[in-house]
Amino acid sequence: MVAASVVIESGVSVSGFILPEDGELIIEDVIIELGEKYGDNCTANGKAFYFEKSISSWNEPDVWISPKFNKATPDAERIPCYDDVVEFPENTTFILILPEKTQYVRDIVISGNRYDTVRLRNYINNQADQTQRFVVNTHQDVGVSVKYSICRSPSGCSCQTNTLEIDCSTKFCPVPLCVDPVQPIGHCCKICGGIMAFNVDKSFDYIKFQETVESVVNSYGKDDLVYHIGRFDNKVQLVVVDKSDYTGLSAEVVNTIDYRMDKRFAPLTQYSGSPTSKAGYGGKIFISMFFLVASVLGIIYLYYYKMPQFHFPIFVHPNDPRIFTRFNRRTESVVSLARKDSITPTGASSSTAFRNPLYDSIKSRSRVEESIAEN
Repeated sequence: MVAASVVIESGVSVSGFILPEDGELIIEDVIIELGEKYGDNCTANGKAFYFEKSISSWNEPDVWISPKFNKATPDAERIPCYDDVVEFPENTTFILILPEKTQYVRDIVISGNRYDTVRLRNYINNQADQTQRFVVNTHQDVGVSVKYSICRSPSGCSCQTNTLEIDCSTKFCPVPLCVDPVQPIGHCCKICGGIMAFNVDKSFDYIKFQETVESVVNSYGKDDLVYHIGRFDNKVQLVVVDKSDYTGLSAEVVNTIDYRMDKRFAPLTQYSGSPTSKAGYGGKIFISMFFLVASVLGIIYLYYYKMPQFHFPIFVHPNDPRIFTRFNRRTESVVSLARKDSITPTGASSSTAFRNPLYDSIKSRSRVEESIAEN
């Protein structure tokens, strides 16, 4: 990359900068905000991190970039695989510590020149350019072999036959914005989404599984999701995440794929919970409904049992016994039998008393019978 001056004008928005070793930025009356959104690259406790990249290891996932990587690619598969061409650009400065276990790659290009295994070993043992240095491992072995190969197994192939332990020491893991985040195999951080992992044998059809995943993802909306299928030894792993902010759609996709899977492979699935922005809604709704029901029951209780008695005047003569002078909101549920002597006799004008004609008739007959007997 040629050193040059770059003028940044106002009104330009970027998610980040990749700066060369030499050069300059000319900034005039502009505001630079790093990160996709305000606060994206800040931690909860306000710490900022700086990663020194002049000395790196082969097994550091953030050292490598490739168009095949996406948001769902685990860190273990962000290092060169057996079918990758590894390129070290011209005019770059780096010190790279080579792997402890031999890694196989398709080809190696250093400053535009291709190297096979023998030439690479000679280049490393006699490297004169101190701006681009390869540091051999403790076994004094190059640790990289150039070997062109293709995957011929219908059940898929691992990224490397000699799996490296990923160096997560320089990896910064943002706080997942979901409840119960998941951690894929070979990934340094927990993420929001869905993962599926299962053991396979030679009968497993990798292409068919890939077609199933692609079909389900397309049915949910391929523009909103990204996925990655990888193999680790005898295990296949699927990772599905939302392309932008987590909404839970990726978890639904993995659940649907699990439903369609051949159960003889006994897939183990894990899903993230709801987004943190929506977390607790169920509890809030429950609490709200609880207080609502309690309030309604309280009002009903006061209405029927605790409200005072009211007296409403009726516009009739004040001495009229038909006056309705008491209004009680409570309905008595107790029925009592009044004694005979407790009944207050009332005059004929009282509308609350009544005469039993049957009683008068019986009383009259008894008097007649007594008079006849006396005679």
